[in-house]
Amino acid sequence: MNLVTQTCGSCGFENPRAFKACAGCGSPLGVSARATGRAATPGHTVESTIVSAAPLNPSVQRLITGADATGPQRPIEGADELELDELTSDELAIEGTTNTVPSQPAPPPDDVEPPIVGQEDASAAIRAGLDGAFTNGKPTLVALEGGEGSGRTRLLFHAAELAARMYPNVRIVYAISRAGDTGNAPFARMLLERFGVTPSSSPAAVRGLIATMVADAIQSSDAIQIGETSHLLGHFAGIPFPDSPFLMGLDDRPEELRRRELAALRRLFTGDASQRPMLVLLDSMHLADDETWSILESLLACEAGIAFVLAGGPPVAERASKLVAPGGNAAGPIAPLGEADVASMLQILLPALTVAPEPVVAALTHRSQGNPGALRELVFALVEAGLFRKMPDGSIVTDVAKLESGALPVTIEDAIRARLSRLDDLERRTLDRAAVVGELAWDRAVLAMMRSERNAPGEVSDPATLWPDDDDEGALAGALERLIDKGFLERGDDPDVPHVITYRFIHSQSRDFVYRQLPEEVRRVRHQIVADWLTNSVDLGTESLSVFTAPHLEKAGHLARAGRAHLEAARHEHGKMHTQSALRSVEKALELLTAEELSRRVEALHIHGSVLTTLGRYDEAIAAFSEMLRISWRVGARGKGGAALNRIARIHTMRGNLEVARGPLVRGLQLFRAGHDLRGVASSLDDLAQLERLRGDMDAALDAATEALEIRRKAGDTRGEAVSLSTLGLIQHSRGNLDAAEESFRAALQLRESIGDRAGTMQSLNHMGIILFERGDRDACEAAWRACLQEARKMADRRMQAFVLNNLGESIFVAGKHAEARVLLLEAQGLARDLADKRVLAEVERNLGLVALALDDDKTQEILDRALVLAVDYGGKEAIASAHHAVARGRARTLFDATGSADRRAEESFLLAVDLYRDLGNEPEAARVMAELGRHLVERGDLEGAKDRLREARAIMRRLNVADLDKVEQTLADLG
Repeated sequence: MNLVTQTCGSCGFENPRAFKACAGCGSPLGVSARATGRAATPGHTVESTIVSAAPLNPSVQRLITGADATGPQRPIEGADELELDELTSDELAIEGTTNTVPSQPAPPPDDVEPPIVGQEDASAAIRAGLDGAFTNGKPTLVALEGGEGSGRTRLLFHAAELAARMYPNVRIVYAISRAGDTGNAPFARMLLERFGVTPSSSPAAVRGLIATMVADAIQSSDAIQIGETSHLLGHFAGIPFPDSPFLMGLDDRPEELRRRELAALRRLFTGDASQRPMLVLLDSMHLADDETWSILESLLACEAGIAFVLAGGPPVAERASKLVAPGGNAAGPIAPLGEADVASMLQILLPALTVAPEPVVAALTHRSQGNPGALRELVFALVEAGLFRKMPDGSIVTDVAKLESGALPVTIEDAIRARLSRLDDLERRTLDRAAVVGELAWDRAVLAMMRSERNAPGEVSDPATLWPDDDDEGALAGALERLIDKGFLERGDDPDVPHVITYRFIHSQSRDFVYRQLPEEVRRVRHQIVADWLTNSVDLGTESLSVFTAPHLEKAGHLARAGRAHLEAARHEHGKMHTQSALRSVEKALELLTAEELSRRVEALHIHGSVLTTLGRYDEAIAAFSEMLRISWRVGARGKGGAALNRIARIHTMRGNLEVARGPLVRGLQLFRAGHDLRGVASSLDDLAQLERLRGDMDAALDAATEALEIRRKAGDTRGEAVSLSTLGLIQHSRGNLDAAEESFRAALQLRESIGDRAGTMQSLNHMGIILFERGDRDACEAAWRACLQEARKMADRRMQAFVLNNLGESIFVAGKHAEARVLLLEAQGLARDLADKRVLAEVERNLGLVALALDDDKTQEILDRALVLAVDYGGKEAIASAHHAVARGRARTLFDATGSADRRAEESFLLAVDLYRDLGNEPEAARVMAELGRHLVERGDLEGAKDRLREARAIMRRLNVADLDKVEQTLADLG
């Protein structure tokens, strides 16, 4: 799968459009010649054939090498300071130069190894990832983490160079995440490049082209498969397919639509990779949201040799290390440059430099902290300050005495200040205004500031003179282009803000410095102008607009308006289950909303507590709901107070503090009833039913859940009805009534899918997985749980992740994959410990004990006993029954005690489990445990006792039609 490409004139290699130099041979693509070569320092030599993202400007080549860009070297008559008036930071920031321009293609791949200064470990990891993917035919992942200016994008280009030399027919795909991106954005842009879509493209032509490319990629003549794949990919990338039969009916089933889109995307990637080796480069992944990471996770499941190399700031390495890449996964930091590396870089930047003196190298290493971007800025400033002098023979020498004088710009801010002093007035004012907009600056916002700060033209008496022309717009465009040429800005892309040209600061340090130099009052006024421009000139939805305007309103001093905007954004993000972005917005809202805005503060606290609960930050969530309760009491808002009490009770229930949960829950129910709030009453009853179920009082639980369901149905509350059905299903499951439980779970799932309830659908998938597991359908239950786990990770719902990981671990353990099961269970255990969730901890510990038992681990009984202690501490009767059952299995391994007498401890544990399951009304599970006890007694030699237990189990199984009946009858028949 290629982006829109351009073909190299030297070697014919197809390069992504974003590349400035050929990834195959290093030749420039459509720009002036770009050189490669050798640099030497005392005791250190480095071969460099480094492809940079910036071409070598003729003026740079002339000034640094003394050669014309297209002609031979000219003689230099005397030793002069370097005159760099025409030299820009972009032009200087190259990573490989020589005194001549290569006229021949690079040597064959085997003879050339493109180096990358100071990054040998990263280069080795990339090479291993490429080799693993393309040799073994399985996806690999390499993640490189570094801060701004660390060279992370350069390392991605290095990966392209390596791939092109190792596998000349490789496909190279590039995508970048941008601030504010959500969901599909980076991969959608990748597809648009793949399909050659531009703003002027005809929709009909694009649709036809997509179908053609898809057919070629997946190597299929099946019109239905091609059509479905094309339409789904088009929808994913935002290309309309009106009245598509493949998309029809999926609008109200977003989870199914997402599943099919990702399947189509994998089909395309797999098809492309089956024809040629494929390298996917993902830049700035620290800006990617959870959904983008989940798309990457899905693509790692492709059954093809695809090498994924991604780069970004923290916590990219941590996130990437949690992904599973079948061909191998490597994630780590980008190392800072050491002194030897800085020396090499200095002579690559200034190839005519005769020697890099140790004091200069040491100072640069210290000041730059080994950051390549900072190093380039400092070298540029030192060139301008005259530290380097050109000799008659064309070489460059260092005036160390100047360095020792202390008059040089040896800090980043000094370097930036020196560069800024070279701008003309319009360029400087334009840069100041762009800095107010942010890292991404929109030209129309800069224009709005520019016009607001000058006298308006014309006379009111003649309206035509009030907007006479757009000459100032042309002047601004020229200034912006010059700032690009001078290395301060580059063209960007912001699809969320239409009809603007977006510029990005190349170095965030430059933007921060420029912004800090502006007087506070100027900044405040300009932020107000940007907010006004956004509100009046940009066609965005209310929620999206609030995301952009809130920071500017805040910095303009309109704190109340900013708080309301942040609350709107939080409401929107929370509704879409974008947990982290919702948290950022709601915390800003709470910071800015005034104490008098009680209704908004109550809503913000509700969202804040809910998000914190999802993240497993329970103490903070209780604090948020407690503050919500305090305000609700103050204004007499019974419904809000009841909601806060319910949420507090749920957290205590999650933690296993069942008796502590009862008080808030009962009081909340009283408040809802007093306020005639039927929706609140139903919610409280559902929570009460869950509490009674966990305590083992199934009759009380059933009564509460049934009343809740009746209220929900009368009120037409679809979402609430699904909650009550799920509660009823859990009660039936605890009683062992799988058919009734499945009926309730399926009904809840259908309702949740019909209204696009992502969080509810995730819970229903977990419930369905439990039913499928108990019916023995391992493949189906694991598919349901994996889908649920993927969604839980998107939403950052740590508790649900712990539950599902435990369930998956148990299923995989039953399938005999003990080592794999232990990995999943240990991850679940870590989450449960972080959350202090007694229920999950008890279940995970029990399953870890059973895994240890299967592996004949000496610590088996210790683990199982600990699981029982945790279950008793939690207090859930079902959990205690399961723990006794597991302990019984462990004890059954020992038939005789130390004296040689029969060891009856296993029998005691089996019987305790049977009694507890009967108390719960779960006769089927009681019968299964009884049958297991019978088989244990057979092993112990107590045949009469075994027959009694097996007959008792058989009677229950016959009455309830339990699936294990045949096995019990066969055992009895064998006993005679």
